[in-house]
Amino acid sequence: MPLTISYDEYLDRVLGGWIGKSIGGAVGARFEGYKGWIEIDPQEMFPQQIPPNDDLDLQVLWLKVLEEKGAALTSDDLAQAWLEHCWYPFNEYGTFRRNWRLGIHPPYSGSYDNEFWETGEGCPIRSEIWGYVFPGAPDLAAAYAERDGVLDHTEESVGAEKMLAAMAAMAFFIPDVRRLTAMFIHYLPKGSTIARLTHAALDAHARGLSLREARELLLSLEGHPEACDARLNIPFTLLALLYGRNDMQETLLSALHCGYDTDCTLASAAALLGQILGAKGIPASLKEPIGDELVMGISYHRPEMTLSALARDTVRVGTLLAQELGTGVAILNAPPLKALPPQHVKTRLRVEYEGLPCAAPGESVRITVHVEGRPPEEGAELTISCPEGWQALPTKVRLNPLMRRAQFTLYADPYMPAMPMRNLFTLRMGREIEHTFGVAGAGLWRFLGVYFDPLPPEGDAVAKSRAFQHHFVSFSKEYLPEPGVDVSALYRRWSHILGRPAVIVARERCVELEQVTGLQGEYVAYLARTIISPDERQVYLVVGHNDGYRLFLNGEKVAEADEQLWWEPFNNAHLVRLKKGENHLLLKLVKRGEELKWSLGIREATRPEHHNVNDWCVDLADRNPLAE
Repeated sequence: MPLTISYDEYLDRVLGGWIGKSIGGAVGARFEGYKGWIEIDPQEMFPQQIPPNDDLDLQVLWLKVLEEKGAALTSDDLAQAWLEHCWYPFNEYGTFRRNWRLGIHPPYSGSYDNEFWETGEGCPIRSEIWGYVFPGAPDLAAAYAERDGVLDHTEESVGAEKMLAAMAAMAFFIPDVRRLTAMFIHYLPKGSTIARLTHAALDAHARGLSLREARELLLSLEGHPEACDARLNIPFTLLALLYGRNDMQETLLSALHCGYDTDCTLASAAALLGQILGAKGIPASLKEPIGDELVMGISYHRPEMTLSALARDTVRVGTLLAQELGTGVAILNAPPLKALPPQHVKTRLRVEYEGLPCAAPGESVRITVHVEGRPPEEGAELTISCPEGWQALPTKVRLNPLMRRAQFTLYADPYMPAMPMRNLFTLRMGREIEHTFGVAGAGLWRFLGVYFDPLPPEGDAVAKSRAFQHHFVSFSKEYLPEPGVDVSALYRRWSHILGRPAVIVARERCVELEQVTGLQGEYVAYLARTIISPDERQVYLVVGHNDGYRLFLNGEKVAEADEQLWWEPFNNAHLVRLKKGENHLLLKLVKRGEELKWSLGIREATRPEHHNVNDWCVDLADRNPLAE
């Protein structure tokens, strides 16, 4: 028997979801990032002014893409809309924006150089739109959620978005959170942290633990210090729904109790419950503070900026897609609706990388080009053009309707004077089909040696007792003249010692000293890098580190930190000025623990408030040590 829902009920449920999303985001926003147990007076939940919410903004933008592209929308369509209409560069959003500007398309835009943020909440919080436009079709909802999630995340967060989208698709017909979770938890990668913690959350509730005890259990099992990591916040969202017992206020307070990414957990929980209750079932005391206004923080705006219009337009798309795709769901008594634009089968080119979409001088990147959609004509010629300093083998391939893919190897000249961050290639097939993609240029650090003291500090009896088992280092000691190091002489010396160029290739921003040294124990390492800027500008040098470092730019000390801590890519940000042309970095690293981890990203500084509201630079280049 097909699933049925009346148009009016469908509309009320979707409006309830968007209202819940807005309520949760408004209540949780000012507590975001607090990792303790949060207690507030329910009468003081709402802020005086309702803030915009990225949880909702991007979904409103996705509705625009759905209205324009219909069921044919691709990840690239979503990516292009983001770059045109949404400025958000925070965390994983910024990684996506950088990768897309480097020519790196989804899904690689979500995986390349995204180590810390790939499991963020940024895509699970965009799940509702896919469930709302595919009522009763959870697999379709999950499939489109994946097209979205891979823009800026990898499998754990993408799996969470797919799970939540499928739950929203079926919540029109199954108003039971626990049952919905059981039905779609399989979208979480088997054996992953997020799957284990989600199962633990369900088990904690089933065993009768209090909410506080359940929260403590999740933290003790596999908690994470990043406030916006989905692996912890998705289980917190489910705890809120389970312990909230279908009461909107209690669900909001339960999510708030758990802390961490509160604007996201409250918004996701309240959206699902609001959908289950319907707009009519949400208490007026919770609806009135947000009203009907659609508050957004991006340049794109709907013709009607109200939640009611947003729900109406969402339901229009969902009704039309149900008819077009034959989902088997009947939406009864729908009014006449303006059809979606007709979609014609087009030929598209998709690039698949073998390994990372990144290279250093002298390296190669192997790609496979897939022809999707309408098949190529017999004898169609696929050609590739390269940026300066690169070549491709082959340069052209003949295709036919049965041969819809081709392989190319891209070679970077080992002696190119400089390696740009952005290296764009163009594929062409016939007169009309063109596709641009990119390979990121790696950061090139010259290795200037590792150093340590063979003897402990004079008068340190404890250190002396350890002399047989330890090296000794001092952050303050200059093992090489700082900053007056003869970089060229030391680079040549260590290249001679190693028997190869003493270059560390930073393919994903991290400096991997193990490329040139396997020295155990404590030591100090010196490195140098020359960055070429097309103009004079201020930038942020964004540093991730777990031990001490000192950084010089053009002979001046611009950064120093003598500390040991948890690595994350945004531990420090240093505002500096690059000059036009070559800029010389000298880096001193101190290793006093088991592992040294240090990374450098370079961000624009057009917005002075904070580095995380700026895009990453993509137009710089590294001088090539091999060309010296």
